[in-house]
Amino acid sequence: MVDASTHLKMSRLKGVSIAEGLVFVLLVGSYLRGLWIPLMDNDSAHHALIALRMVETGNYHELIFRDADYLDKPHFLFWAVALFFNMFGVSAWTYKLPSLLFSAAGVYATYRLGKRIFNVQTGQLAALILTSSYAFFLANNDVRMDAILTSAIIFTTWQLVEWIHAHRLPNMFMAALGFAAGFATKGIIGLVMPALAGLLYMYQINNWSVWRGMRWLGMVLMVALLLLPVFYSMYLQFDLHPEKLIRGSTGNSGILFLLFGQSVGRYSGTAWGTLAQNEPLFFVHTFLWAFLPWSLMALLALVSSAKDLWKSRTILWKRNAFKPASFFLVATSAIIFLLISGSRFKLPHYLNILFPFFALLTGSFLATHAASRGRLIRMLQYITLGALLIVTCFLNAYVFPVESIMGRTIVAVVMIVVAVCVYQRRKQLLLITLLVTSFCYALLNFNFYPKALALQGGSRLARYVKEKNISVEDLFYVQGYGASNSFDFALGRIIAAKPIDRFDAPAYIVTDDGGKIALLNAGLRFEELNAVQDFSVSVLSKDWMIPKNRVAFQNKLYLLLLQR
Repeated sequence: MVDASTHLKMSRLKGVSIAEGLVFVLLVGSYLRGLWIPLMDNDSAHHALIALRMVETGNYHELIFRDADYLDKPHFLFWAVALFFNMFGVSAWTYKLPSLLFSAAGVYATYRLGKRIFNVQTGQLAALILTSSYAFFLANNDVRMDAILTSAIIFTTWQLVEWIHAHRLPNMFMAALGFAAGFATKGIIGLVMPALAGLLYMYQINNWSVWRGMRWLGMVLMVALLLLPVFYSMYLQFDLHPEKLIRGSTGNSGILFLLFGQSVGRYSGTAWGTLAQNEPLFFVHTFLWAFLPWSLMALLALVSSAKDLWKSRTILWKRNAFKPASFFLVATSAIIFLLISGSRFKLPHYLNILFPFFALLTGSFLATHAASRGRLIRMLQYITLGALLIVTCFLNAYVFPVESIMGRTIVAVVMIVVAVCVYQRRKQLLLITLLVTSFCYALLNFNFYPKALALQGGSRLARYVKEKNISVEDLFYVQGYGASNSFDFALGRIIAAKPIDRFDAPAYIVTDDGGKIALLNAGLRFEELNAVQDFSVSVLSKDWMIPKNRVAFQNKLYLLLLQR
């Protein structure tokens, strides 16, 4: 590992090798290819429609999904996406680009924080580890709030550390900006986690100078000022209208919800249900796949850091005693991990905010212990890479095989080049890991995800509507049946829904089986213009992976022409 890191640094002087160039092309190419993959009919398309409504109506302070008030996440993602929609038009890549740009900033912040608290080598390793981790990669495909939130948290932490050391106003302003971006993306966790990390770092280095002279008060006031647009928008939409019915109750305060209700509701399970409440180890097994290909290395790094802290336990509480550089990373990660594990409502992407911290701990471990624990590191990493290759081959050779002759030829050539590079650089485990991982991600984004998302009925039906030049003004949903977020987004227009008794012929109706039956029961006559299979792509169960069983997950979307 040390040799690999040294080689990566020397390559800037002697030119980039074929192996390093291939890593760059495959990894960066995979991230960029993800921009043009259609949005999932889940949170991604849902969030995109909220931003699209802002653009359509010019109303940027209200969060509304179709005709319903949306009281869940704050405004930042929707504002950022709406800005890009206005500048570049409505498309998948304009929706995903803000998150990709924030991810790049998060990788850079991880590098700079590693450089500050450890050394340059650790910072470089941490940046590479974070960029090549699967959940970080996935967050730029299935774009929700997590890419922006994760990057805002690590950026804020880096700026806080710089501010603690140097007391420079630009660092304080940038930290305040990071706090505001994190909170405005997903609520109170955007404030709590970097603030906790900053406090623990001050304890680690025994430097509390920012508390003197009321410097911290300037930070608080700056964050409050930056968040005024969000709170004011929430006040206008919800606090001024206590009569609005949100999740079965009235009298909702948008401001109090952002400060307390969102986190309490998810933690207690009262507002969003109790998903995975009986799985106390949910985030443990989630971590094993989400942080691939580095999950086993990260566990080894966490164990090593815990041992170092245990050896230092007698001095951790002494005022002026030296504390290990990993202390605030381990302590922050442990506290946040325990907090989210105690939640009664759990989702895999909740873990993403910890990945920059895990990347730093793993990078530090590899930079320090690669020589002394080389055999164990190689064994664990080869097991991980072998499993990753097996799963990737299964997904791209059986679940959604590469079909065209050109595609198979390209895959075969790239595989041969990767294999040759791996053999030639077999002693450079870092480079081997990046080569294999980037190859797997390229297959996912150039073959698996495009084919999986092609099964979404909404996107397919939208293509038919465009081919037949059907005006979106004449398209409607049957209220309560078959609304497809991906259909609306692919057409760049939010389609209205009507009750059955409000339809006038002729009209084009998009609906599902239930809506079709309801129209028949109401005695309406229609012509079926098209019917497409609609698969729930977000539910990638083991049965769904088997092509012959996939029909069990199939619904249908219909395009009907209502007749007089």
